[in-house]
Amino acid sequence: MYHFIINPKSCTGRGIKYWWIVKSELDKREIPYTANFTRHTGHATQIAEQICNSVTGIKNIVILGGDGTFNEVANGITNYKDILLGYIPSGSSNDLARSLKIPKDPVKALSNILKPVKFQYLDHGKITFLGTDIPPRKFACSSGIGFDANVCKESFTSPLKKRLNRFGAGKFTYLLIAIKQIIGHKPVDGTIIVDGVKKDTYKNIFLVSNMIHKYEGGGLLIAPDADPSDRKLTICLVHGLSRLKIFVLLPTILVGKHIYAKGVETFHCSDIEIIMSETMAVHTDGEVAASCSHVKITNIKDQIRMIL
Repeated sequence: MYHFIINPKSCTGRGIKYWWIVKSELDKREIPYTANFTRHTGHATQIAEQICNSVTGIKNIVILGGDGTFNEVANGITNYKDILLGYIPSGSSNDLARSLKIPKDPVKALSNILKPVKFQYLDHGKITFLGTDIPPRKFACSSGIGFDANVCKESFTSPLKKRLNRFGAGKFTYLLIAIKQIIGHKPVDGTIIVDGVKKDTYKNIFLVSNMIHKYEGGGLLIAPDADPSDRKLTICLVHGLSRLKIFVLLPTILVGKHIYAKGVETFHCSDIEIIMSETMAVHTDGEVAASCSHVKITNIKDQIRMIL
């Protein structure tokens, strides 16, 4: 039995279109399944929890949605050993699918799930919002504080994203908003603690991206050295750069060459604590989770078993 969790509104309706294609294929092959449609923010987490608690044995959960839907499902998983995840991407950015080379075509992605060639155990992280009542949140692809979170925050409410999604170009929303945010974003100072040891206090931190996979923001190669199975976070820290230098740096992110620039530090760790001088937006898998000045990010010991 396959338990589908479907976000019908992902990428301005692409989710429901993909579902009808997938449903037709399932019915044709006489595959048993349940279909669970998300209706509001956080609903995918509730559905995943219900499946974990009510279904005995191995649970085959298939996510049809974007990175945000995958994030919600990951937050609803209660027993990793009993879960086998499949993914049919229908979002606007699909950074997780890009990293794992999951086909864009829903029938091909479904075929891989029904007749898997291999499984992979994948890392995921947890972010704790220290000094607040906000509960911790897991993430599957990336989290970040600062510039990238501001881009996510604006893109969530931007009518531009919906317009571009209609033409299959929603990922360009992040690039256009990024250009706008560079002009208006205010870097702040902060202290970074890595694996329990103070690394440094930095001036004008532009962003701190905590990566499990290589991509975020619709295909930006933020962490070209990231390995999603090494039980480590890959950190990209950008600080002390003028707006002009940021503009010059932006195109290099497309091919991962930004990591060689002055003012950009990348490193691997098991956990990182970030203490900012001011409250800033924080995102998990492209969804703004909170506004906070003090966060701790850890790589979760348990790994997610994925069908690839």
